[in-house]
Amino acid sequence: MTNNTETTVNTHQVGVNTAQNDIISDCDIETLTGYKIPSKQCETLRCAGIFFITRRDGRPRTTWTHFNNPLSQRHKIVASNTPQPNFGALD
Repeated sequence: MTNNTETTVNTHQVGVNTAQNDIISDCDIETLTGYKIPSKQCETLRCAGIFFITRRDGRPRTTWTHFNNPLSQRHKIVASNTPQPNFGALD
């Protein structure tokens, strides 16, 4: 059964852009997090830095894009500390 799950995840990682934006099913979230309890699923996703919303029934909802490219792993643009030219001095 583990091989089937890995195959599904890999298919979504390599898939076309439309597949990347598909919402992850409840069954897949259960498989990915290893928990059936919604609060534990949310905790696991939160700890992994994966953006999700919580539905009214308490279950997390996210997309394959957020799963494959978590916010915690995205590169942040850091302001450069190098000197900048003073174009105002040209006036």
